[in-house]
Amino acid sequence: MGVQKSEKVVQRSEKKIGKAKPITLLSILCVIMTALLVLSFVRFPIGIKNFNSFVGAIDLDYDIVGGSAYTLTLSEENVEEVEDVESVLDTLRFRMRALGYSEFSVKALQSTETGVEDYEIRIEAKDTDSLDTDIAVVTAYGEISVYGGTASSGNPEILTDIKVLEKAEYLGNLTSDTSVFHVGITFTEEAYNEIIKMIDEAGSAESSTSFYMGINLGETSLLPESSISKTFFTGRTISVSSSDETSARQMALQLNSGGLAYIYEISDKVSVTSPYGEDVELKCLIVILAILAIAFIYFGIAYRGFGIVTGLSLLAFAILEALMLIAVPGITLSIGGVVGIGLAIILTAIALSLIANSIKSELNNTEKTVKATVKKAYKEMLLPIIGLFLASALVSGSLFIFATGALRSFAITMGIGSIIGIVASLVFSRMFSALVLPIAEYSEKFLGVKRVGGEE
Repeated sequence: MGVQKSEKVVQRSEKKIGKAKPITLLSILCVIMTALLVLSFVRFPIGIKNFNSFVGAIDLDYDIVGGSAYTLTLSEENVEEVEDVESVLDTLRFRMRALGYSEFSVKALQSTETGVEDYEIRIEAKDTDSLDTDIAVVTAYGEISVYGGTASSGNPEILTDIKVLEKAEYLGNLTSDTSVFHVGITFTEEAYNEIIKMIDEAGSAESSTSFYMGINLGETSLLPESSISKTFFTGRTISVSSSDETSARQMALQLNSGGLAYIYEISDKVSVTSPYGEDVELKCLIVILAILAIAFIYFGIAYRGFGIVTGLSLLAFAILEALMLIAVPGITLSIGGVVGIGLAIILTAIALSLIANSIKSELNNTEKTVKATVKKAYKEMLLPIIGLFLASALVSGSLFIFATGALRSFAITMGIGSIIGIVASLVFSRMFSALVLPIAEYSEKFLGVKRVGGEE
């Protein structure tokens, strides 16, 4: 009897020692995830500053938080009435997209003044540091004209009878100097030949004579007159620089599309709410939390103890997705992006369910131990899960390349979610199962299975 009691004491001690490590690691992970959850939603003061929550730090677009509105009124300086207001609206929309605005509103409003038939135009967009100048750029009036000659100023207009510019393209940083941004201006072949001819003629007149050239939009100078030579050209393209990114992008847009055919006066901006109403940000958050809550409840009912593994994995996915929306530069979350996050959560939940169903089915139909069954399930589900998220990533990539607006925002969040989903379903869940199941002593009852386990 004494020997048997001693053996039982040893077995209990071994079990306690075997559980100690996973309990410690799981506790640490849970503390970290709890801290990240708090940081995701709670704001609190740090010294003289306030910490903005992770969710609060996500850059939100106009369709969620609103922005500012400008009203364009046809100027009395116009010599003719607007014949096709839809064409003007299409041009304004194209220019807003070219400057990086994905969610905005451009619409025509019938004037309320008696006897006035002209439309006012209203532009609504998210507030940015450059919104005022961007609106001025997209509504600019005039035609592109090129000036050139051998004087440093006051040169006459040249190349008046041919198409001058083929395209203009924002090139970003081309050198180690990150404060200089470049625009590539490509001339048509006919215009390029004429410019080279004028440069040669200026050089043959006097060896010290330079050729000066500038580009205007109406009366506004886009490219100030400066001395150029043949060496400035790479093929038919010259590169011009700007001291800030916004100005470079604006220059490329105006060189590409010219100005409007009509003169509009711009009113002072006014603040506007989201076109979908008030508290859209809160409603989007509630929808995402509701999807997560439904998934957690389903996992708990369907998979019992393994629901803890799937639930923790899905929670880790959601935290990492929120962090990526902050960490990846240039992401502005719109309602399309919220839909992408929701679908990514659902796909990740499906992937986790595939693993859990495989484990449950294997335990009900074989005599393998829980440990062996879990190992086999992850191995068998590897390719199906990778295929699921690979298909999702390919769709997201295609939408990102070819779509604009809400669909592109959807593609960004869905693409990020596809990458994180693979990690959550194959790495995070495997890690949590390696910690949770030993604590439960690989109990079949813990997993909701009633058969008697066999050998491994």
